[in-house]
Amino acid sequence: MDRMYAFVDESGDQTAGTAKRGSSRFFVACTLLVTERDLNSAYERAEALRQRHFQKGTIRSNRIRAKDAERRMRILAELAELPLKLYFTVVDRSRVHQDGGLRLETPFIEHINGLLYERLLRDCRNLQLIVGEHSGVQFQDSLRARIQARYDDDLFGDDHAFQVKPDQDDVLIQVANFFAGSVAQVYEEKAGEPVRRLYESILRDQTLGLLEWPPRYKSLLPPPLDEAGYADYQVHQEALRQADRFIERVGKHPDEDERLQLCILDYLRFQSEFVTQDYIATGEITSHLAARGFGELNEQKIRSNGIAKLRDADVIITSAAKGYKIPQTRADINDFLGLASGVIVPLLDRIRKARDVYRQSSGGGYDIVKAANLPALEKLLASLEAFADDGSSRH
Repeated sequence: MDRMYAFVDESGDQTAGTAKRGSSRFFVACTLLVTERDLNSAYERAEALRQRHFQKGTIRSNRIRAKDAERRMRILAELAELPLKLYFTVVDRSRVHQDGGLRLETPFIEHINGLLYERLLRDCRNLQLIVGEHSGVQFQDSLRARIQARYDDDLFGDDHAFQVKPDQDDVLIQVANFFAGSVAQVYEEKAGEPVRRLYESILRDQTLGLLEWPPRYKSLLPPPLDEAGYADYQVHQEALRQADRFIERVGKHPDEDERLQLCILDYLRFQSEFVTQDYIATGEITSHLAARGFGELNEQKIRSNGIAKLRDADVIITSAAKGYKIPQTRADINDFLGLASGVIVPLLDRIRKARDVYRQSSGGGYDIVKAANLPALEKLLASLEAFADDGSSRH
């Protein structure tokens, strides 16, 4: 498996709560992910960008004032062309005491690191983590402990899996800082509408995951007041809850198939909640899985080991010819039912007809369903026959 390099930096205060005057409301940690084969290209292109836009200085988000939106937009657009992916944790510090239950600084830092890197370490087996030096000792120690725990029982563990570097010595740490600061500006509502729209377009293509804590910033927005809109809102919220229940149920030590399922679910959930109302094509899911270190996977394995098993575990995933999605509206549910009905009903009818032919020709001696030892199918056909008989007796 190709080694993955993760460059980490953050924006905002690392303490719980916002009592300190002038402190930021949101803490944003950005992890910039680059595969080993793209590492040299990412460094070269990021360094060229640094020289163009910052000359002899480092790439830092706080070097671009909030009112200088056009300059930030140009830099973000160029950063989006680098061969990298992004993963974020966004913490609303004003809600930590109220909703998160963490009042002390050390547990707070450990928890926010756990939110992001528990999933990152789960999905990237061959990972090297490079952290910016200015991020703070507690932040670094918490991450180092997680990496060491990961390799404690691994005879082939990597002594260099965790590094701390001065920001000025690593341009990709600087890039992570710029993304973190830009996201923080969006959440703090300091960024103008053009920057927000541009960043959302970058999110769509570059971001593998965005985890908000306490859950969930978007849920603070009021649901629609009209009846139809509220019904669709409930459909989406219940589907998200089912996804979260599965993630909690699987826990911290998934097997190989569960890792695949969690990675697919994380992506569909993120797209559904933050990015798009469109269906996600299987090819897009395949590309996402490859970026997360799963290598070459065919569509059959994604369907049978991923989507099908998620559905078996009560996760609601709708599908259409265009792909898959977490349902956001009643129309999504109807589309899925229509697709399933178009397959299931004709197929059951063909089985019923074939069964009748052989029962009649054999004088009742050959029942193809019983002979194939398919009790679940036999029970389903019996239920359908009983329903049909009950319906005809009423007319």
